[in-house]
Amino acid sequence: MAQPISDNDTMKFKINQPVGDAVPNWTARVNPSTKPEYHILYGQYCRLELFTPTTSSSAIQQLYDAFKPTEQTHFTYLYYGPFETVDEFTQFLHTLLGPSNNTVVYFIIVNEIVVGFITYLRVNENHGSIEIGHVNFSQQLARTRQATEASFLLMKYAFDTLGYRRVEWTCDPLNRKSYRASLRLGFQYEGTWLKMRICKGRSTDLSWFSIVDDEWPHVKHEIQRWLNPTNFDTNGQQLTTLNSAQINPRSKRTTDLNQ
Repeated sequence: MAQPISDNDTMKFKINQPVGDAVPNWTARVNPSTKPEYHILYGQYCRLELFTPTTSSSAIQQLYDAFKPTEQTHFTYLYYGPFETVDEFTQFLHTLLGPSNNTVVYFIIVNEIVVGFITYLRVNENHGSIEIGHVNFSQQLARTRQATEASFLLMKYAFDTLGYRRVEWTCDPLNRKSYRASLRLGFQYEGTWLKMRICKGRSTDLSWFSIVDDEWPHVKHEIQRWLNPTNFDTNGQQLTTLNSAQINPRSKRTTDLNQ
């Protein structure tokens, strides 16, 4: 029988084994796609629109065209693509919506043109964890404030509206763009699973990153500071950067598992 919860919310069994903090009154979170009022997420520089079976073919065509100029390099580290036809691309997008994939897809729209897509996946409502993945920015979107804001909108929706405890990011560690992007946004590296999968005939490792709910307010404040219009000059160039070493409080502390 467990001893009562102590003042610091740490329980120990009679055999003196430490266990995690209590999570009183926890209830399962809801799936992001179940709130119609959030099927469109608005930012200052872009908006995200939920992809559904009724999404127009013209929107899919815009997205397909956006990836065409860089398709030979864009999909290198992904298990899908390049796509020879827009019909093939459309079929792929619809497979993401299958119940076995547990994926929520958003189109990224800038100046009324679809220029990328981003998703939630591995949605675990019972434990409150969710991953941001399939981060696909076209050439015109990559390395812009709109790209940063697109990721931020999903992070904010997961933490602030849906109440998830943990947001994850994973990537092939050889995909340095994705690896660096996660750190820049405040995700913290947790480890790499070796030989996790075979992708396009190649052995692939998988690196894991996360932000948890008690870290989020600090991360949110720093990203909002960076996204503020006053942080950009008249040519749209940033005046200050996102400091990946400072954005997440976890980067300043260590965990001693021997305590």
